[in-house]
Amino acid sequence: MKIDTARFGSLDIDESKIITMPEGMLGFEEKRFFLLTPPNLGPFCWLQAVDNPDLAFVVVDTKTSIPDYTLRLTAEEFEKLQLTENGEAIFLAVVTMASSPFEITVNLQGPIVLNPERMLAKQIVLEGGKYSMKYPFFKPDEAAAAHAGRDNSPDAAPKVAGSL
Repeated sequence: MKIDTARFGSLDIDESKIITMPEGMLGFEEKRFFLLTPPNLGPFCWLQAVDNPDLAFVVVDTKTSIPDYTLRLTAEEFEKLQLTENGEAIFLAVVTMASSPFEITVNLQGPIVLNPERMLAKQIVLEGGKYSMKYPFFKPDEAAAAHAGRDNSPDAAPKVAGSL
């Protein structure tokens, strides 16, 4: 399936890699997305809308980037995502990028929960204030290392996530 994107041009996407979000994301009506993993982007991926070339979010998998992040799904959320008792769920956090690594933040209060077996996802809004919408992504020592190791090559082509 050909998908047009504003950032990466026209891409061939395997239809089985399209993520359906029946309720969309807060403030957006798009319901279908796919993950792009550009080279040299470190832990970051793009969550690109299928039907809107201009809409894409930078996201990270909380398991690899924020290992102590946990949340409990309600029975309703579990059901909407069609998760099985032993099924896997991937938690993605939307990233707010900044020119300084010290200013990059992650929204841990509104994660995207993905069932990779069904390619179903739902954005969850957590109550209680345990997690911040602007959680600093890098600690000061990590931020300096990330800034030094960046590759801004414009010719680097993205890859569609083969496995989530």
